[in-house]
Amino acid sequence: MSESSHTIPPLPSLDTLLADLERAAKGAGVPAGLLAEAKKGADWFAILEWLVPKRGELATAAVADLRAACESLLRSKAFAHPAASGAEVTPVVFGTGGHRGEIGKGLTLAHVHAIVQALIGIIAGLSEAERKEHFDTAALDEIKRRGFVLGHDNRLLNPEFTLYAASLLREAGYGVRYAGRISTPELSLLVPRREWAGSLNFTPSHNPFRYGGIKFAPADGGLAGPELTDPLAAEANRLLEGITPAQWPGNDTLIAKLQTESERIERVRLHEEYLDALAEHPVIALDELRETILALPEGQRPLLAADPVWAAAIPVYEALRNRLGHDVVTVLHTDEDPYFGGQVTEPNTRTLGDALDVLRASRAPHKVAIRNDPDGDRGLVGDEGGALKMNRFAPLVMRYLLELGHKGDLVTTHATSHMGPDFARSRGAGVHLTPTGFKNFRPFIRDGSALIAYEESDGMTIRGHTMDKDGILAGLIALRMVLHYGRPLSELAAELEEETGTYHYLQETFMIDMPAKEAKRRLGKLANLKPGAMLPTPDGDRPITEVNAEDGYKFVLDRGAWVMMRPSGTEPKVRVYAESREGDAATLKLCEAAKAMALQAVQEP
Repeated sequence: MSESSHTIPPLPSLDTLLADLERAAKGAGVPAGLLAEAKKGADWFAILEWLVPKRGELATAAVADLRAACESLLRSKAFAHPAASGAEVTPVVFGTGGHRGEIGKGLTLAHVHAIVQALIGIIAGLSEAERKEHFDTAALDEIKRRGFVLGHDNRLLNPEFTLYAASLLREAGYGVRYAGRISTPELSLLVPRREWAGSLNFTPSHNPFRYGGIKFAPADGGLAGPELTDPLAAEANRLLEGITPAQWPGNDTLIAKLQTESERIERVRLHEEYLDALAEHPVIALDELRETILALPEGQRPLLAADPVWAAAIPVYEALRNRLGHDVVTVLHTDEDPYFGGQVTEPNTRTLGDALDVLRASRAPHKVAIRNDPDGDRGLVGDEGGALKMNRFAPLVMRYLLELGHKGDLVTTHATSHMGPDFARSRGAGVHLTPTGFKNFRPFIRDGSALIAYEESDGMTIRGHTMDKDGILAGLIALRMVLHYGRPLSELAAELEEETGTYHYLQETFMIDMPAKEAKRRLGKLANLKPGAMLPTPDGDRPITEVNAEDGYKFVLDRGAWVMMRPSGTEPKVRVYAESREGDAATLKLCEAAKAMALQAVQEP
């Protein structure tokens, strides 16, 4: 959405929309069976998932017509009450990164209504001490005056969801600002600097394009913890159950509401402010970095190849390119595409390849590639030697910060490689392990004890920066490091592993046919395993030396090995982790053993 008001078009009748789909599907050659199944389940994303990989093969007009037909049906579905067709209403669940759900099913205007109204009620019901803790002021009127900033990534219907939330907050007396397309770390950093009460960010982070989501952060900019999100979800679900399809407003009423909000909402541009804050940070020192780079001869300047995956971080990378120079920052995939080029949205070693190709074509002496996820809170870095996952990158950052003279602790999760914690302890630093989710790092970031906080899934922050993870920071600190040491990231990583030894780590995710809550209950059977029990592996039984059930089930074994099984908080998935010091083959066998245990547990009632 641009800075000008957004036009909300009317919605034709469902019969008209279905007729449009039939014509468009025929023109694009959609298989008859796929079309029938999609219509049966009102699963318009199924057709889009068929279309996206074929966009380069089909006529432009056919692609545009089919895309428009599907998106209009999704819009109609998201505007309707989720139970209007007799379907079961998907509940609100706040997992490790906010509420997430399929657009038109788990995220509709009704879900937005319930979550925002629940938030308004929760804030009103807090004690003065609780308001002070979460919103930096005890007075409800002052919280309303400070208000919320709202933003989103570029997924389907996010402008409509955001405007609807804005209208509800405004009606309740809250100040509202609209940041448009913006990355999560920008909001996290600037909410406390602007002294806003908090933010609502419409994004499901790294999830595929059929998903939407809402991240809620209070006044410190970090994701809200369970003390807020648990009652928020409970109240939102109560409100959802209390609204019948007959009570839900019609499309014309909703569209008029959205249009009015679009014309009156206050718009804010925050990308330059985010970079200004990085200029003040003692480690990034962006202005100093700029002067250092500009002082170099043109052929000696570094290169940062940034891939924001067609999504929220594009504007801030373009602003960064203007500051550091177009010869220093290359930004890939800058078109607005809610389907993210048809690529996997979670950064991985394969999708980093587009940015690595830019490095290989350059003669710059110092080169860094980074790939983000759609909301920019994850960042996978690498160089011509390949990707450097956070399990290996974060210990490098920790070493860099310590060698600059900074002191502090390392904070990470139980599911993360032991490489970082072991290295930190070897340098005399403290270590704190928590369940997955940056919201669990909040106490250590707030009190300043965390020098670095990170998750294995390519999210990190450092002291004096954000309360949430920042994937843009990862690329900039990598650039700082290669300039400081005068060597590529891959060489620095190899050098550190000469000191620490190699940690062979593997993570696998598998789908399950049950809600996340039920999977968690069934995995509870693993609690019967205690220290001293034996874990069966393809190479024989391994003794369990330690059990941690704080976040799923983690079993520490002999010889520095461990396995872990953890259900997703919001999706029908189980994640399995394994690590050993004995080689990739040994870790693979441990992972297979852990997966077998998890599958057996979830398959048994």
